[in-house]
Amino acid sequence: MSIDLVAPPDSHAAANRSAPPRPVRVGIVGAGQQATTHLVPALLQVPHARVSAVVDPDQARRDALAARIGAPARLASVTPLLDSGLVDCLVAVCPPQAHEQIAAAAIDAGIPVFVEKPPATSTAVLAELAAAAEGGGVLTGVGMNFRWAAPVRRLHTLLGDQPSSASMIGVRHVASKPTTSMWGLPLWDSFLLAQAIHPIDLLLSLAGAPAVDIQPACRQTGDQAWFSLQTHHANGTIGTVQCGNLAPRFEHRIEISTTTGITANLTSLADLTVTGPAAHALHTGQDQRGTSSHWRPSPLDVGYDRTGFGGELAAFCTAVATTGRFTPSLADLLPTYRIMDQLMPTAGTP
Repeated sequence: MSIDLVAPPDSHAAANRSAPPRPVRVGIVGAGQQATTHLVPALLQVPHARVSAVVDPDQARRDALAARIGAPARLASVTPLLDSGLVDCLVAVCPPQAHEQIAAAAIDAGIPVFVEKPPATSTAVLAELAAAAEGGGVLTGVGMNFRWAAPVRRLHTLLGDQPSSASMIGVRHVASKPTTSMWGLPLWDSFLLAQAIHPIDLLLSLAGAPAVDIQPACRQTGDQAWFSLQTHHANGTIGTVQCGNLAPRFEHRIEISTTTGITANLTSLADLTVTGPAAHALHTGQDQRGTSSHWRPSPLDVGYDRTGFGGELAAFCTAVATTGRFTPSLADLLPTYRIMDQLMPTAGTP
């Protein structure tokens, strides 16, 4: 069995092929650091997207961002934008409480809306928003950039060639923050919504089947929070997540072993090694040690593609233009939130 490490179809190229004659007009809601550092620069590289409005209650921030990118409209509130005819969709990069309000207003107005993670503060609110979007037929998206990272898409391609073969998937995601409350929430909730949401969502998307059982172990001592999670899936996959704020700097690793003898290891969204049976071993039964292929991004690769911000925004804008579907939607995040609901910390020291 050969292992194909050819890159999957480029999300920007796919977006270009289906780009409409008129660009998708995007309203950016929120002009803080996450927007100006990641989302907006990535959006500017989507050929069929144009930022037509910037919304932020802070005039200095919205004026600075609008001037920087040439956005013609600048508003303090999203409300007047909804019926202005200036936008085809919204991209919100705000605290989760604001995401709840913005998404609800956009859905009520029938405007497609993309919110950066976390989309909501609770499963109950997220479920209400997802139901409203489904009932109104409104396109929604959540910014889970790890799903769209170029090397993770390679893993999806690999698993797609091995139906129902993924038997073990491990995701390690450790960082140095948060160590204080975020968004007015308790530290543990802040930790789940800022960090844990990523590896749990990534594991569920890679597993390709719902989790039917979870076994968590969670700890919190002062400003330190960590947990280990094992998941059992309907297709026989066993998954594990290790997540915490204990590391001096961010570390990320994915390990996959399949029942067809293929293993994959992805470190820091940069180094991908795939090992499988040597091609001649399938015919001779000899040399079962297998062969490995190694991939690293080119120095010329665009960083927003490698980290997933470019891919997710290109795909969302394409879905807006073509009235297609985008994943993850608000509804797609419900399984992740339901798992987080079961993560309850105990004291770290007996």
